Amino acid sequence: MLRSFDDGRDRSEFYRGWRAGISAGLTHPHILSHLGGSRGSTAEIRQYLLEGTTAGRGISELVRRRPALFEPFEAALLVLAEEGGQLDAVLRELADFFFRQYRMMLVVKRRLAYPLFVSLVAIVLGPLPLLFMGQSRAYVAALVVGLVAWGAFGGALLAGRAQAYQQKPQFVRARLARALAMTVGAGLPLGRAAVLSAGAAGPDMAAHVRRFSERALTSQPLSVTFAGAPGLTPEFMSTLLVAERTGDHATTLGRLATLYEDGFQ
Repeated sequence: MLRSFDDGRDRSEFYRGWRAGISAGLTHPHILSHLGGSRGSTAEIRQYLLEGTTAGRGISELVRRRPALFEPFEAALLVLAEEGGQLDAVLRELADFFFRQYRMMLVVKRRLAYPLFVSLVAIVLGPLPLLFMGQSRAYVAALVVGLVAWGAFGGALLAGRAQAYQQKPQFVRARLARALAMTVGAGLPLGRAAVLSAGAAGPDMAAHVRRFSERALTSQPLSVTFAGAPGLTPEFMSTLLVAERTGDHATTLGRLATLYEDGFQ
């Protein structure tokens, strides 16, 4: 189970290799069939996309067929890749995103290493009195039960901490800023850009955007759409206003996303 939390590294290498193939002018089936070395969910995604593109289906269609296979940010950007004609930029962004996620997991693991080690020692040493009383079978049984529980608890604890870490407000804002920079830069209508970017940011942001009708999302500025959205701060809204007035979403929002990822609160 703990190995699954290293998927960020595999997914980053997968998208980086896919982008290299696109740059070389190769077809999706040819690229995906030669991208080996992936494990877990990344291998499942590669196989699913390989079968789908070989059958002539588009990337966005495949993502919509099985959205649960992808992370929200990942699914939103892959749909954007075809709708906005920015596959190269999207694959680069996904490679960078999952590498940052992998580094994030390393931080979480380091923070949990000591308590997990102490609990493991307690599981091994706690039942030792059973050995001293000659009850070796009882000791082995207690040890096995303890190790199984430790594995399940450790994986659940790590998953919970990782999820909470990724849902910190600054990381949600960073995903929203990057997605807005890419969607608007791709020339998508404001409504579609808002929906895709909110989906990339997370469920709370997506729920906020769903409060508006399609007509409102298309006609009103993004600063109006995201006003009062959960977790958005004055500096985010100020930067969004600057981006709207200058028309340079990529630079303004991109730099803000980098600040958030580097620890700016």
